[in-house]
Amino acid sequence: MTGDRLSVQQAAATLGVILSVVFVGYEIRQNTRVARATAVQATADQITQWQAESGTDPEWIRIYDFVITGGAYADLSSVDQSRYGWVVISTVRITENRFRQMQMGVIKAEDLGTVGGTSNAGWFRSEHFLDWWRASDRTQSWAPDFLEFFETDVLGLR
Repeated sequence: MTGDRLSVQQAAATLGVILSVVFVGYEIRQNTRVARATAVQATADQITQWQAESGTDPEWIRIYDFVITGGAYADLSSVDQSRYGWVVISTVRITENRFRQMQMGVIKAEDLGTVGGTSNAGWFRSEHFLDWWRASDRTQSWAPDFLEFFETDVLGLR
């Protein structure tokens, strides 16, 4: 009888360990979903802030209107080229942030294109952006792995 009681206790303990492991796995899965949702929301917040700031800046609006209606980056004054650069660096940084989140497994590769990622390829592949991108050595501003991704997958240059 003592052996039977010991077997039942061991079975109950084993079942308790198994249930604990299942629960921990469930919690990790939930936390991963929360982290992904938070990452997507943070990027959306960055983009919203960028749009709100640039959308109310009369100088940026003037520059943006000029380039999207066919004006060339090279035709901007040096001051306007600087303004253009500082504003568009934000969009590249947002994309870099998404790329890093993907590398860390916080977001899935397919999420990269949704907010602040490759879905901006139309903007990034515009002549004015490409002219700005090519105007100086970008290797000093971004890591080689991001440059490879950005120039290949986003810009379509490599």
